Amino acid sequence: MILDRYIGRSILVNSMLALFALVAVFSFFSLVDQLDDTGRGNYEVADAIQYVLLTIPRLSYELFPIAIVIGSMASLGMLANSSELAVIRTSGISQAQLAYSLVKTGLIFVVISILIGEIVAPVTEQAAQQKRSIALTKQIAMKTKHGFWSRDGDNYINIRKILPGDRVEEIYIYEFDKEHHLRSSIYAKHAEYNENKWVLHDILKTNITEEQVTNNNYDTAKWEALLNPEVINMVTIKPRYLSTLGLISYIDYLKSNSQSSKQYIQAFWSKLISPFSIIAMLLLSICVVRCEARPMGLGQRVFIGALIGITFNLLNQVSGHLGLIYGVPAFFSACLPTILVFSYIYHRLSNSY
Repeated sequence: MILDRYIGRSILVNSMLALFALVAVFSFFSLVDQLDDTGRGNYEVADAIQYVLLTIPRLSYELFPIAIVIGSMASLGMLANSSELAVIRTSGISQAQLAYSLVKTGLIFVVISILIGEIVAPVTEQAAQQKRSIALTKQIAMKTKHGFWSRDGDNYINIRKILPGDRVEEIYIYEFDKEHHLRSSIYAKHAEYNENKWVLHDILKTNITEEQVTNNNYDTAKWEALLNPEVINMVTIKPRYLSTLGLISYIDYLKSNSQSSKQYIQAFWSKLISPFSIIAMLLLSICVVRCEARPMGLGQRVFIGALIGITFNLLNQVSGHLGLIYGVPAFFSACLPTILVFSYIYHRLSNSY
């Protein structure tokens, strides 16, 4: 128990320091990138700073495994350099027992990661994208499980299906007068963006007056709205930024509307495997740091830890993309890198008895 607390405290502190450093660096580059957009619409420096601050939870969630492997490498490395790790081993503590001690610490990281990834990050990320789109385009726009919503003056637009190539399907346009009374509603089966205008097809327009309601059908019509495809792309939340419950709900919605949900299913399994990836990164540091090896500088261990974390992150992304391209089951492509790491850890720990 004393050993668990001693090692756990060291890894926790070093991992949080690594996470803080990584978030600071990536946030700085993100801010520099956002400053390029300042001056467009109402997007000012203050808006860029607010956007970066709101994306910090999402960034922290993504960098968590990298920070953990850096922190654990640094902590075990310091123990090895001071011969404390050698004392721990010679006192009868095997690598397997040391691994069990690290798993206990890993559970703390898992809880923190779940709180950030499931509760905080989805909310702040959506707020960041929405505020940015409003400032850049002067339009209110958001993405929900019921489609894309936007306000264009006194009109409200709901787009149920967004397709590649600037095409959309199931468009609802609600037009209000200055007294906020609904005067007409338009339903179009599909539309495409051509020459800076939307061309609607298979249209049903309902006109509402105090005396009557009339319906008119049109084959095609041009719609000169301020809404453009860039707005849709800006506020569309990427699958990996949704919470697990949000992914489940959206997957059900896509399936019920006969739309492809592959990337969302991939993101769902990636979410589920994330806690195991954190444990894998912790245990991997035991296999890399050897108490009998010659002393290595802290900077070298931090560099190795960062390299391992980045490589693992890239493997996860490559595996996911290849799974989508070649139709590999989402569970397998999402879990493959973590399974390989656990296999390597098991092999190393089995030989330590």
